[in-house]
Amino acid sequence: MELTESLQDYLLEIYIVKTKRGIVQLKDVAKRRNVKFPSAVSAIKELVKRGLVAHERYGYIEFTDAGIDEATKLYERHKMLYKFLHDALDINENLAEKNAHRIEHGLHRETVLKLAKFVEFIEKSKITGRNRWIEHFHKFVDTGELHECHEKGGKRMELKLNELKVGNKAKIVRVESGMGNLKTRLLDMGAVPGTVVKVEKVAPLGDPIDILIKDYHLSLRKEEAEKIVVEVI
Repeated sequence: MELTESLQDYLLEIYIVKTKRGIVQLKDVAKRRNVKFPSAVSAIKELVKRGLVAHERYGYIEFTDAGIDEATKLYERHKMLYKFLHDALDINENLAEKNAHRIEHGLHRETVLKLAKFVEFIEKSKITGRNRWIEHFHKFVDTGELHECHEKGGKRMELKLNELKVGNKAKIVRVESGMGNLKTRLLDMGAVPGTVVKVEKVAPLGDPIDILIKDYHLSLRKEEAEKIVVEVI
């Protein structure tokens, strides 16, 4: 039989107290749940009946093997939701803790798994130094401004010319093979690595793309712009 939301909360609170203090008493659980003592007694009795905890009158509350497994799963889910709210959405600790409690019961298992993957992605991004997008998101929340700088591992990230927006400037890194006569034209115009280009206009469907190289205007087809690798400045 599945646990009710209330019993899940009790099991989670017991786990948290056990982790912090090593021992769990009824008064601790009642205080954390902000309920009267008789309510806590009834909940613990139900958990005992389900074989999740053991409790003697006036004694400590102890987990059974089944109870610690279930409590660990609940805690990991709660911790994941807290990290999502606090680390990704930048919600303060107290509010993130309260909100994690409020939303964890209503989420479908598939949603929980996807959120868990997202949190894992955030943590791995921090380890590799590729988490600047989080900073950019927080700035967007505060100011409404999009960050135009594309970075990877603390270095400028290479993009294809067709990926730039109107008004963006970038330095040419290289012109890939397969450009035919256009590559010769670009070289004749001085479009060597390091040359600054600016996107002047893009057609509604992304083709053609009008760029400015030095004093020259050049119209490129999308497949041509894809062959020009640039670095945003």
